[in-house]
Amino acid sequence: MTKLDSKTVLAAARSSIGVSGWLAPIAAGRLFGIEASQDVSAPQYLRMGATRDFALAAGPFLTTGPSRKAVLALAGACDVGDIIGVAIASRRGRISRGGAIAFVAASLSCLALSIKARGEVDG
Repeated sequence: MTKLDSKTVLAAARSSIGVSGWLAPIAAGRLFGIEASQDVSAPQYLRMGATRDFALAAGPFLTTGPSRKAVLALAGACDVGDIIGVAIASRRGRISRGGAIAFVAASLSCLALSIKARGEVDG
């Protein structure tokens, strides 16, 4: 059995988020505690976020060495920013507790994979 490296697992996770955000933004938003059906512009913002996840998934495959480390660090910074944004939204009552937990869990998972993948980079 072939062992998957961290960048491949990370790409799969981010791509899953991207696909769900593009194909079913209302349902994906609901999963993360966002009631997008109440805001006509929400699906567009969710698709923009999904596009970001596709780019973050592709970055480690399009780079090598120090550039890959930089791309993975930027991806991790996006995850930290997402966690801070969710904390603010949660504190203001703009996102459900369950949604906040799901969002933070997904962001922490991607952050951990980015850190692990960064450690696997040669150079």
